[in-house]
Amino acid sequence: MSKALIDKQTIEHIKKDSNLFWSVVREQNDNGLIYLLSKLGRLEKGFNSQPLMFLLTKQNENIRALAMKNLAKLEDISLLSFFVVTARKDTSTLVRREAVSAIGRLRNPQAIPFLIELLKDPDPKVVMQAIRGLLVFKGNKDVQSEIKRLLDHPNEVIKEIVNKEINGSKHSNQKDHVKSPDFLKNVVVQGDVLEILKYVPDESIHLTFTSPPYYNARD
Repeated sequence: MSKALIDKQTIEHIKKDSNLFWSVVREQNDNGLIYLLSKLGRLEKGFNSQPLMFLLTKQNENIRALAMKNLAKLEDISLLSFFVVTARKDTSTLVRREAVSAIGRLRNPQAIPFLIELLKDPDPKVVMQAIRGLLVFKGNKDVQSEIKRLLDHPNEVIKEIVNKEINGSKHSNQKDHVKSPDFLKNVVVQGDVLEILKYVPDESIHLTFTSPPYYNARD
């Protein structure tokens, strides 16, 4: 089955028929698999995870990352050990981050020890994903203690994130919205962002809204 034949209707059939899913997974080349995995959308609980787990053996890191992202949607606690092994052993930072995100999305106290372990990971991006997963349990004293330790982390971004979570944002020079420039209020500005930003005063942005499909960042 080629990429051209994988339309929306076919994908819906694939999601309901695990045998068909297996067949498609085995027949597709890398580009076809990436297309399929990026279009799966919402997965119901009880969805057969085996084809997705199989795709974690592929050499292409994008396929592995997308397979892990889709596994995370299942929020299946029985996959915790699989997520942990992937987070520890996969050679790709991208895949490991998705695995840590999957652990966090479980929102299950059983995940806490593994997320704490990943705070010691040498990859700052993995650590930041682990922090995000642990913040769900920030009322837990052990979690609070482990996160506070990161105030001495060698990575400045991690220290800033932790400091903000612990102490809150402290921008004393933040401007009131009424003091923001009138020519940028209630208008749509079209132009080169680097040029337009030259006219935007520091600390005058109160909200940035984007809408990409960040499945791994959804609460």
